[in-house]
Amino acid sequence: MKQQYTITVYAEDHIGLLSRICIIFSRRKINIDSLNTSSSEVDGIHRFNILIDETEEVVKNW
Repeated sequence: MKQQYTITVYAEDHIGLLSRICIIFSRRKINIDSLNTSSSEVDGIHRFNILIDETEEVVKNW
């Protein structure tokens, strides 16, 4: 049964980073329901909150 999961990614600010994150999900055939990006508490580090709707098995194996 599918549930909503929130995945948080912290990464340095690089050109094309958002594209790379989306490609990772696309290759695994996981649809991103919501994507929220913001600066984190650490300078030069950004936070990506990604909401997906998937089964627990898919999330654990990832």
